[in-house]
Amino acid sequence: MPFRPATLRNLACTILIATGSPALAQDYGEWRALTEAEDQARIGDTAAESIDPSTIEADFDGDGRTDKALIAVRKADGTRDLIVDLGRSVHVLIRSEERGMSVDPEAGLGLAKPRRWDTICGKALRKLQGGLCESERYPASVTLKLPGILYIENGLTQLYYWDRKKKAFDSVVLVN
Repeated sequence: MPFRPATLRNLACTILIATGSPALAQDYGEWRALTEAEDQARIGDTAAESIDPSTIEADFDGDGRTDKALIAVRKADGTRDLIVDLGRSVHVLIRSEERGMSVDPEAGLGLAKPRRWDTICGKALRKLQGGLCESERYPASVTLKLPGILYIENGLTQLYYWDRKKKAFDSVVLVN
């Protein structure tokens, strides 16, 4: 019987299905996706459809390919970070040692659709925010041309979006 590449691909898919979810097969460098047990512990007794997911997918950088944003576990120490797999590289949006704490175990993600988003320094709240909004560099709003990532944690919503000029993600705090 001649060797057929499709047979090898089918075998690889069968092995993946038998050994666990496809997320486990993806390489995120120093991170791994949450296991089903970790994700279940994250949402607790809350119905899955009423809680923000730990993984979202969209074309965040505008290259025509689907990217994946996920709350991931650092293999070395088990802390949680927020990363984006762009296929050719992994971008770290929240690195726990830079924050002094790990990503909240109950945090979730949302997909920010392309449109105008008001930040915490929008016209209605600018005076209430004090020092942060006095800086001319902090925008009152951002307009997304590509999907963005909403990081939702204990009353904080942060928007991460691809900046084509910087070729990196930028972020703003949104109104809650």
